[in-house]
Amino acid sequence: MNHTREILTFQFGTYANYVGAHFWNQQEANFVYDDPANEVAVEQYPNNDILYREGRNEQKQTTYTPRLLSVDLAGTLAHLPIVGELYGNYVQRADEAPTDDIVEKLKEGAEQNKLSTSGQLDVLQQPTAPMSEYQRDLLKGTLNTQDKDYKLAESCNSWADYLYARYHPRTFSMLQGITRKSDVQSLATHGAGVEMWHSTAFNEDFCDRIRQYAEECDALQGFQLLFDIDDGFSGMASKCLEHLNDEYTRASYVLPLHYPQNISYAQADMRTAHSIRVVNSVLSYYHLSEQASMFTPLSTLETIWRNSSLKSRNLTGLQFQANNLYQTSAVLAAYLDTVTLGFRLRETSESLMRFCDRVSPSGRKLTAASLALPLGMQQQQDLIDYLNVADSNALLTQLTPGCEPGSSYVLQSLVARGIPDSRLKRPLEQAAKQVQMAAYKCDSVSHMLQLYYQCNYHSSQTHASSTPLPLKTHLPFPYEIFNSSFASNGFKLLDDEHRSVEQRVASAPALAAVQNSSKLGNHLDALHGQTHRIQLAKLQSYSQSGLERDEYETALEQLLEFRDNYADAHYL
Repeated sequence: MNHTREILTFQFGTYANYVGAHFWNQQEANFVYDDPANEVAVEQYPNNDILYREGRNEQKQTTYTPRLLSVDLAGTLAHLPIVGELYGNYVQRADEAPTDDIVEKLKEGAEQNKLSTSGQLDVLQQPTAPMSEYQRDLLKGTLNTQDKDYKLAESCNSWADYLYARYHPRTFSMLQGITRKSDVQSLATHGAGVEMWHSTAFNEDFCDRIRQYAEECDALQGFQLLFDIDDGFSGMASKCLEHLNDEYTRASYVLPLHYPQNISYAQADMRTAHSIRVVNSVLSYYHLSEQASMFTPLSTLETIWRNSSLKSRNLTGLQFQANNLYQTSAVLAAYLDTVTLGFRLRETSESLMRFCDRVSPSGRKLTAASLALPLGMQQQQDLIDYLNVADSNALLTQLTPGCEPGSSYVLQSLVARGIPDSRLKRPLEQAAKQVQMAAYKCDSVSHMLQLYYQCNYHSSQTHASSTPLPLKTHLPFPYEIFNSSFASNGFKLLDDEHRSVEQRVASAPALAAVQNSSKLGNHLDALHGQTHRIQLAKLQSYSQSGLERDEYETALEQLLEFRDNYADAHYL
């Protein structure tokens, strides 16, 4: 009997929820109910049951929600109710809706569903929270994703402002007594996050939610975990991962996320803030090296830890504000959605465990991310011609700060999307010079990409997969980040052509890879090098969170041992 190989997703922290909101919006965009154009075969779409669960609410309506647990600070939900909007215990009131009418409907519904007896129900009205124009139109059913400019990049104050997907009631866990602040991190240190995880108010309820999700699965294959590594959510994520290994022993793909801006901590100057970020990373890497199946740090910044310049990665074809959470998180979500497609398609033998094992052998759990969005192929250009002239070093842009895997002895798994088979090569009668190329014998996009990297990456191993399904980039994705030299379908225009202001990029081809090589040891060296400038006793935030010197020293020693896995002598 075939079972859905379910994956449970975790999001710890505000920026993780920014990325997660874009990721789940992408999943919703790929739901297929009817495709009259039949441009993409059904089997080339994701198997949504891997990440989603089907349920029924009190009104006997079918619901389909992400198998997700999200943790954030109070104040980040904005207008969203913590109990969700799908199960009859909450009604979102439009501005013009009479309150009395809503109260009566709630009472009638509760009585009909035997949730209360006549006259025994009290209805509480939640204070009105600011709602973005996008969410107001979504509530009213007047959402316009084709022509209207919601200016989310300028007006977005929370990931709830652009969230299209709707979550299950058990999804949200807000940290009691810790409110989001615009100027400083309310949960600053790894140790504070560990303390919060162990608190009775949080731990018992959260672990029970994990158990409920796990018991609903037929064949749980593992976990996907995103967390903010720069603050205390790193500690919560580390303890959660430890709990998952103790209770479920499944594969785990972990993505530590770095803010695209210098964040502040209470009573800490810039130098102290940098030190706190370094210590948070050291402790996180220590736990990830022991607990994760594989982890891939993500950031749109070139460097981290002591980066005052905030220089952003340059992705050809994209122009985004370097410190904008809404725009940068969309780029990272596009990577996550693309690179994981290989084990989420409807017809694939790939699994999360195989995905992790293939790229992280012999304890090399730290991997690097790279992305091409959009891919860079010109309109009407075939893939064989594009790869023939492409610079192998410029084809992909790194999204793991301080990591450059190089082009020799690289293990990598990559996914191409949005390239139709008709754009692979020309038919024999039209092939001309193409027929002279070795790649002309390739019969699929994945086969051609494997040959390309075999020729350009010395003694490397590449596993490639592909789907003609492009990345959907209409609202609420920040379509405005695409350069005008790209057409509405995401392919590059000729040199003297530009997309008109009225046109928006609705979809785009992309290439994403997770990579490993001995050069990633340089990333660990850079992190360890930052620790020499740290005086732990002077970090007041860590003194208050109870971090012992011995624990920190153990983490440093483990970091050096973990780095040994990337020595050339240890290469397979």
